[in-house]
Amino acid sequence: MAKLDRGTVGTRYATALLALAKERGNAAETLDELRELAQVFAAQPDLGQILTDNRLSLQEKQPILAELKKPFSEQTQTLLQMVYDYKRMVDMPDIVKAYEHLYDADQHIIEAYVTSVVPLTADQQTALKQALAARFGAKTVYLHLHQDPALIGGVVVRVHDTVLDGSMARRLADIKAALTAAS
Repeated sequence: MAKLDRGTVGTRYATALLALAKERGNAAETLDELRELAQVFAAQPDLGQILTDNRLSLQEKQPILAELKKPFSEQTQTLLQMVYDYKRMVDMPDIVKAYEHLYDADQHIIEAYVTSVVPLTADQQTALKQALAARFGAKTVYLHLHQDPALIGGVVVRVHDTVLDGSMARRLADIKAALTAAS
């Protein structure tokens, strides 16, 4: 039997968790808790591996798991226990990431990563949000703004795996490629 990749594991757990959280009416609260949990795993990158592998005994792992579960709701504690029992603690960051993605899709939320040469004005941000909401069928659009003078002008927007490149640097590269192909 083939071993499942971490993305698949994350999606399976997250799908079940989102269904349960929606049924209980606490999907947003669950997302908040999972984000807190992700911060713990980010601060302690070896935590998942330590709780999954055999370097510590069961007796040494139990207090760590108990402390990890302590600040969370019963639902999240149950998730942590189940993931631990199935030796999947190393997959917790993937579970959180998959839950965020599924929650956003369910709520029609998108996050757009926007790179421009100069800061966008409030009006430009509003117009961009409206255009992205219409294009991707979103109710809510969150912009993550970055600046990069190498773009020369224009804007590059990334939403999930889609890149909308309206930069001058891209246009100049396209012109160069066309001229090179023509010669």
